Amino acid sequence: MNKDCRYCQKIFSGKEKVYEDEKVVAVLSDSPSAYGHIILMPKEHYPIMEQVPDFIINHIFRIANKISIAAFEALHVQGTNLLVNNGIAAGQDSAHFMIHIIPRREGDGLNLQWTPKQLSEEEMSTVELQLKENAKTIGQFQKEKTAPIEIRDTKEKIESKPGEESYLLRKVRRIP
Repeated sequence: MNKDCRYCQKIFSGKEKVYEDEKVVAVLSDSPSAYGHIILMPKEHYPIMEQVPDFIINHIFRIANKISIAAFEALHVQGTNLLVNNGIAAGQDSAHFMIHIIPRREGDGLNLQWTPKQLSEEEMSTVELQLKENAKTIGQFQKEKTAPIEIRDTKEKIESKPGEESYLLRKVRRIP
């Protein structure tokens, strides 16, 4: 937890939580773009997506899918936008990675459309080569470290009244 992060504080405040598990929490946005706007974020503080371990990214997107389904059913919406503002240039206003789940209705007035850019064939080839070179390491995913399982001795002594055999001992003796 980062004491200076308003989202870390929100995680532990307990307010407006709509979902929580051991890794993530979903809260209602305090500045929603639409009715039912939800913010889903890891409980641990990660400023941007590149710093979030792969197993947390996997988990958070699976939960985002389930929350999107819940929005369809509970709020009777016609669509959802899943939005990640990753970095200041992308509109990220707080240094805590999160996914915005925005319920949508036809004609809701929320405009997330952009004007497509026209790139030359040379620009497309250049960007393709740059991305291919940097994408060579894809497939090397971080795995969550599992804690060793502790096996405790659970033998219990079965006692019965003097001269009387225990119910459990009688049952065990009947097993062929």
